[in-house]
Amino acid sequence: MTEPVLSIRDLSVSFRTHTGVVRAVDKVSFDVYPGETLGVVGESGSGKSVTMLSLLGLIPPTARFDISGQALFKGRDLLQLPPKELREIRGRDIALVPQDPMTCLDPLFTVGNQVGEAVRAHQRMPKRALRRRVVELLGLVGFPQPERQYDRYPHQYSGGMRQRAMIAMGIANDPSLIIADEPTTALDVTIQAQIMEVLKAAQREAHASLVLITHDLGLIAEMADRVVVMYAGHVVEAGRVETIFQEPRHPYTLGLMGSLPQAGGNDRWLRPIPGTPPDPMRPPPGCPFHPRCLLARGRGICRTALPALEQIGMADHLSACHFRDEVAQETPTLLSQAAEIT
Repeated sequence: MTEPVLSIRDLSVSFRTHTGVVRAVDKVSFDVYPGETLGVVGESGSGKSVTMLSLLGLIPPTARFDISGQALFKGRDLLQLPPKELREIRGRDIALVPQDPMTCLDPLFTVGNQVGEAVRAHQRMPKRALRRRVVELLGLVGFPQPERQYDRYPHQYSGGMRQRAMIAMGIANDPSLIIADEPTTALDVTIQAQIMEVLKAAQREAHASLVLITHDLGLIAEMADRVVVMYAGHVVEAGRVETIFQEPRHPYTLGLMGSLPQAGGNDRWLRPIPGTPPDPMRPPPGCPFHPRCLLARGRGICRTALPALEQIGMADHLSACHFRDEVAQETPTLLSQAAEIT
């Protein structure tokens, strides 16, 4: 396998609050390879977005936080770069498609002007050439009559159109890595499908790797080459998308699959994961998932020892569960249901 574009090792992010320390990300490690789509999946609060935002220096400056670990991007540690050098990489080599485009677009400027600003930040270009480039970008992400869309304001765009504009900004400088943070949130199903097609086309246009942050396993099954499953700030399972859906080896992954609605019309009830995610300020001892895990069954090792993320079977399949070999035998029904969405 080729060298990774991005290699994260033992990344930890903690927030200091007036009531205590919140460990949002705890020793996370994974790689992103050239041209691939890596899905990062988990419940809200699992640390998905914080992991990627911390690499780009986009955690709000008002937050009091500590970061440790390593994030190598083309041989340079993003966590050690001065702010000026990080700004040069952000938006040029690494692009972010945010979750809520309406809060990222300035209502006082036209969309064409704002997409052009993304180009101007990293390239010198005459005004006419810049306008041609912006119109080209708007056309690439599927805007009809992109020349007319250039002079419109964000409030004149629908939610799907605003998300397309953010994708146009993301690919404006042909980045090596695109990070899409819940890009289909609050969009209806039809528009979601369109946005994902645009995102795939943008990835091909820029010849970029894509990190897709989501809680939607359907999107992961359709879009991703590999998957990283996160829970309570930890990576609990990682591997090829086919392996994760067909041979999962962590109870949390199975729980996510069991929570999916099925389209078979056979009246099967959803199987929600019992309980709630742990308080990040007071995480449980041992495995963070053990209070909700059906395999724990009061076993002492689950309550006292944090399981290591270890290779199982195939070289690219990792799981952090003390009883990973029992997972498939315990839940054959969920395994058959998971196969229906792949």
